[in-house]
Amino acid sequence: MSRSSKEASELDIGARLRAVRERAGLSQRDLAKRAGVTNSTISLIEQEAHAPSLASLHRILSAVPISIADFFALPSSQQNVLFYDSDGLAVLTRGEADLRVLAAERGDKTLQMFIERYQPGAGTGDDPISHDGETAAVILRGTVEVTVGDVTRVLRRGGGFQLIGRQPYTLRNIGKTVAVVACACTPPMF
Repeated sequence: MSRSSKEASELDIGARLRAVRERAGLSQRDLAKRAGVTNSTISLIEQEAHAPSLASLHRILSAVPISIADFFALPSSQQNVLFYDSDGLAVLTRGEADLRVLAAERGDKTLQMFIERYQPGAGTGDDPISHDGETAAVILRGTVEVTVGDVTRVLRRGGGFQLIGRQPYTLRNIGKTVAVVACACTPPMF
């Protein structure tokens, strides 16, 4: 790949949000009000001092409006075989919930793969993730609690789940160590 590891691993959520907000002619305060978040939340995200949860980012982008896919759209690579070192995956969120994605530069992919790391007590957030398609995940390390509708299951290393169709879910690390999850979805969320 021709991009450096730093470029490949950083999607610059703050800079992207600022550009999208300014293109829409919104102040930080306007966007915060529309999205139902605080002005400081928008400011911290734009300064790369706060990594929003996927659900929070979706709520903020819906207020612009722009889809998450368009937000993360990068110029398509022409390569059909892509390799990544552990520090070369594109960063979606950082912090208590660290989500990384393969092939962020290919907007035409039909499958999306994530490596997710959750600190003890961290998870996908209060708002369920909902995706029109299929989502499958395998727990590589730790213990997580997955809630889909009224069903809650505790899954440990080697366990997993698959959701077919729009099945809103949340995931939370209920263990005492970092939980690592490999997740795939089709069609891609971003």
